[in-house]
Amino acid sequence: MKKICITLIFGLFAIFAVFGAEPIKIGGLFPLTGPLSPYGKEIVNGAKLAVQQINALGGVLGRPLELVVRDTATSPDVGRDAAAKLIEIDGVVAIVGALASGVTLAVSSVTIPAQIPLISPSSTSPAITELTDNDFVFRTCPSDALQGVVEAQLARNLGYKKVAVIFVNNAYGRGLAEVFKANFEDEEHLVTAMIPYEENKPSYRGEVEQALAGDPDAINLIGYPIDGNKIIIEALEQGYEGEFLFPDGMKGEGVTPGPACPAEGPCDEQYLDGSFGTAPGALVVAARAAFEADYEAVFGPSGIPFRAEAYDAVVLIALAIAAAGEASGPAIQAKLREVANPPGVEVTYGELGKAFALLAEGKDINYQGVSGPITWNQYGDVAEGAIEIWAVKDCQIRSVWVVEVR
Repeated sequence: MKKICITLIFGLFAIFAVFGAEPIKIGGLFPLTGPLSPYGKEIVNGAKLAVQQINALGGVLGRPLELVVRDTATSPDVGRDAAAKLIEIDGVVAIVGALASGVTLAVSSVTIPAQIPLISPSSTSPAITELTDNDFVFRTCPSDALQGVVEAQLARNLGYKKVAVIFVNNAYGRGLAEVFKANFEDEEHLVTAMIPYEENKPSYRGEVEQALAGDPDAINLIGYPIDGNKIIIEALEQGYEGEFLFPDGMKGEGVTPGPACPAEGPCDEQYLDGSFGTAPGALVVAARAAFEADYEAVFGPSGIPFRAEAYDAVVLIALAIAAAGEASGPAIQAKLREVANPPGVEVTYGELGKAFALLAEGKDINYQGVSGPITWNQYGDVAEGAIEIWAVKDCQIRSVWVVEVR
């Protein structure tokens, strides 16, 4: 008890030390409305946890961090406008977001010329790698160039010979669908249909009929929860009795449990039980477990992906500011790889105080994130990471395996 009290008192002194100082504003672009809104709040909370922990240590450069969140509505146009407001009105020095790849691509047209670092925790489209971004766009999640390979191998391992792909018609959906198809098909395995869907339609009966026409063993549904649930229900209503395969966009609350898998419903109504999926995972198991425990203590439990990636994005921005001794976009950009990549003293979750102390001493650090090592290559992509294989049991997400990817 004495040790806990000392820790709390230290935290209070640190807070008092920065109280009244002008905050360093970091922007957050998250979908609080729109097709990805079931994910928005929980991923925001991952970023908030980082801000809380950093401010409890005294902030950065004697100033508290402030997370300024604006809604993207899962829309490229809305996201672009929100990014401009964060920069021009709110005065942020870096931005965490967006979530959807298409929104991040649109937002980058605002952040790049403004020289504001943009770190997406969840935009997985391979198209982001190809951006001409002057090295101002990064991400803490692996590209779908990696996830799609694992998803295709998972489908093979599950014994699927014929798979229909229904994908949201944006950069994320198209990119992942193409990687899956390229790595699944051979003389024994066939993608029976590649069916894009547009967001916010009242019904997807036509898309479902196209998917079922090829009598697939499984439907790979690459989308987001709100429209994805409509597609699942309409497939079941049309008599589909095959399997579903899901990527990261369909993982977590809102789907499982969700309309097609009510956790309290009878077994014969839990249609998604036994389904498998993929999502970015974590290599540093102990760090992830500690993060989840702290997250649950503050915000409650969640199976939504990319919460850890949002946490890591905020931490890396803060560490870059400390390393630079300055809170400006170009200064942060110049130090991001320095605090994330080797060489340097490795620091991980629960060691932020140590990390800031090392930087104050002029020493190099190598942040080992909750979501992975976060070693950035020349494109701002993580050079190595992990893809989690998960399954649905009793309408809850259960982690099955973690595959290291490079």
